[in-house]
Amino acid sequence: MGEERYGYVKENKVFRNAFLDYPEREIGEVKESEEQALAYFIDRFSLATKQVEDVKSKIEATENKGSYLMKVLHLKETLCEFDAIGDFESLYKILDELHVQLQTVIDANRHKNLQIKTALLEELEGIAKSSDWKAASAAVKEIQTKWIKAGAIEESKREQIEGNFKALTDSFYERRASFYEDLNQMMAQKEEDFKAFIASTAQKLEKVDSSRKLQLEIKATVEAWKELGKLERTKHNEYWQQLQTIFKSQTNRLRKLESKQRNQSSKEVIEAKQKVLDQLEISSKDLLPKIDLKEIKETWKRAGRLPKKVELDLSERYRFLVDIISEKQFLNQLLGKKGGNSLAEVEKNKLRIKLMYDLLRRDQTELTNFEENLGKFNTSSGLNEMLEAKLNQQKRKVEVKKLILNELKTLK
Repeated sequence: MGEERYGYVKENKVFRNAFLDYPEREIGEVKESEEQALAYFIDRFSLATKQVEDVKSKIEATENKGSYLMKVLHLKETLCEFDAIGDFESLYKILDELHVQLQTVIDANRHKNLQIKTALLEELEGIAKSSDWKAASAAVKEIQTKWIKAGAIEESKREQIEGNFKALTDSFYERRASFYEDLNQMMAQKEEDFKAFIASTAQKLEKVDSSRKLQLEIKATVEAWKELGKLERTKHNEYWQQLQTIFKSQTNRLRKLESKQRNQSSKEVIEAKQKVLDQLEISSKDLLPKIDLKEIKETWKRAGRLPKKVELDLSERYRFLVDIISEKQFLNQLLGKKGGNSLAEVEKNKLRIKLMYDLLRRDQTELTNFEENLGKFNTSSGLNEMLEAKLNQQKRKVEVKKLILNELKTLK
């Protein structure tokens, strides 16, 4: 048997001869006869041959030949330990040829992959600098897909090429994340602006006292709303609906209020306003009025409207008393700022008189100047009524200060 030159029996042991750089090795023992033992291991060599032929056939049949390199290398590493007797050297010759063939294919593929990835890197460099995030994100994702499909490149350039690619993609996604984080912060701040706008609108419209004024305020509010800009559609619609709810609520409120006011008798309005005037009369006699004018003004406003002549008479008295109280409260604030609170009562009153004289002189001067310049104004287009109201207001300020001054002098 020719195959016997590839192995032998010695001392009841079966050995495979050395070949190439692989030493001889014991592969079994004689169980029945030497001839039978050799025949068994010679026959097993066909299994080793089949492994090599199978991988060779698969390589020849596939386009993706490089995927079989590890299989060939594994066979080259393990075939020498296969327990069989035969021409292993010829099998290794085939494996070596397959190894060279596959390595050539892989090297060519890796060179081609390098060219592809170099081109993709150049393309990515431009896109990664873009701030057109939607288009750029789609382009980067497409390049990443192509990059993965391109496969491996030669080891010596892999770290540099892959590192550059990772740096560019990381930089792009970091810039994009930063942009959207800033955008989200801006949107969050803008949403706060919308919330503040809604809240301030509710407060402002709550103070409107007529349907006519409300319609003007609603129109101005809608224009101001347009200046706020845009939010995400759902949020924008949500706040718009909140605004519409406020408009509807305030419209209903004023309709009910005006209906109530129309149905309210003049006698009830006069009684309510006279009650306010009585409070003001009492408080106006105090040197240090404690009354809350803001609350009084709200009460007066809520009392309702009267026919013009009746309303005018009451309002003139109301404004006069309010001015007296307001002037006294201001005088006492001014006294405190001048250090008068620490003075004896007599000295304190002297300081009040001095301060009131100063205030009276200022208002008297303003009244004189206004009267001297009154003829210079163009009184067309309703300006005459405005000037008359201003003149009456200035006269009332002087009259109020004179009254307070006389009251202070009686305390000396």
